[in-house]
Amino acid sequence: MKIDLQVHTTFSDGKDTPEEIARLAHEGGLSVISVTDHDRVDSAKEVIDACRQYGIQAITGVEISTTYTDKALHVLGYNIDVENEELVSFLHEINEYRKQKFVEKFPLLNEALKVAGKREADVEVYRQKDAKYFSHPGVARFLHEEGITEHFKDGFLYTKDMRGTVPHIEVSRAIRKIHNAGGIAVLSHPFAPRISLKEVSVDKAVQEALVKKYKEEGLDGLECYQAGHSKEDVAFCLELAKKYDLIVTAGSDWHGYHRPDDKGIREFLPYYINKLGDLEVPEDMVKKILEDLKVILD
Repeated sequence: MKIDLQVHTTFSDGKDTPEEIARLAHEGGLSVISVTDHDRVDSAKEVIDACRQYGIQAITGVEISTTYTDKALHVLGYNIDVENEELVSFLHEINEYRKQKFVEKFPLLNEALKVAGKREADVEVYRQKDAKYFSHPGVARFLHEEGITEHFKDGFLYTKDMRGTVPHIEVSRAIRKIHNAGGIAVLSHPFAPRISLKEVSVDKAVQEALVKKYKEEGLDGLECYQAGHSKEDVAFCLELAKKYDLIVTAGSDWHGYHRPDDKGIREFLPYYINKLGDLEVPEDMVKKILEDLKVILD
């Protein structure tokens, strides 16, 4: 049985619609998936309906943006009530903050475009876009759709000065919101090169101390099987999960097909898979993951 519990759609920064995700999951032989769009849960109904058509079980999910000091960390929530008012309000707060910051920093984007000899982007048009555009991939998508850049990935050349757009939300707060929505909180790609405990410190003792801290604050699990993790990272992650009685999960962090030589995504996920369904997870671990997440297969 194959599973993938971190998949992104066009509702955040993925390339594939919920319907396309369901088809790709079917083609890849997946039995269970979770769409964990960044700070959004509004794809849930489409995902569940599309997966049902292919006999695939969809677990509700989200990936919440948090920080430790000035470093970004992400927290996954599984089995959440996507209509929980407290959670929905919390995610709205994050997205409104991000929108405000991207709009405020739009002059920096236009200055970079001007230096490159390109026309300026219209901030008022951008302001009317929905939440998926208020991210670096979202800006790149906007520039491409407006005809300012020839290729989607070219937009990233002009967003470098638009950093610092995530509100300072503690991991513990995200954990509480997930729990209050009936969910299970898991630290996402904890040992990937970027947006991980490795960015906080390369010292494994410091990394472990943070895992212990978050466990005490209610963290339920670690995403050990991940496209950002080497075999050594997986082993260390499993060791910590066992030591601190944390569940283990597995997710590819699928954002759509990327060419094997695409360096951009591999700065974050060096072992990024080429096809949805290619994430390797031992069969006995798949069974344990589903049991821990209380997934009852149809």
